[in-house]
Amino acid sequence: MKAIVRTCWQICLLRQGPQVFPRSWTLFGVMLLIYLVVDVILFLAQGIRGLLLLPELLLDIGLLLAFFALVLAIWQKLERFNQTMSALFGTGAIIMLVAVPFSLLVTLLPASTGAELVGVLLYAILAWTVLVMGHILRHALDTWLTLGIIIAGTYIVLNLVMFAQFFPTKA
Repeated sequence: MKAIVRTCWQICLLRQGPQVFPRSWTLFGVMLLIYLVVDVILFLAQGIRGLLLLPELLLDIGLLLAFFALVLAIWQKLERFNQTMSALFGTGAIIMLVAVPFSLLVTLLPASTGAELVGVLLYAILAWTVLVMGHILRHALDTWLTLGIIIAGTYIVLNLVMFAQFFPTKA
């Protein structure tokens, strides 16, 4: 497990690509489970509880799987699906763990006590997510980093729009 975490961290630092993972459905399942657990922790840190937790979790996972399966299918690289998703799940879990304390602060702090600064840090984490996803896609699709970032950015925008549409926040 230590080697998997280290590998995911190396991918987060853009030093390795998803091809370092074996094409293992077992690894895919383990990484999916870890991602789900960390996703629940992040949702709880954001104040999401009760009946909203499961639909938000299902939308997050379903959108991630469907979007990247479609991208890989368009590029005719679907055989790399489990490696790519293992890398996305692993790096996503690490980045979400980094975001948890900041999300908790935004949830708990009144708006006038520096929550804006924490919000800026969360946007920096979001930018890191786009960069890491773009890096993974560059390797998975055998393309340029710029195109990988554009595709990753498209996914993030789609994710934000879908969540805003299905789960509008109360003002």
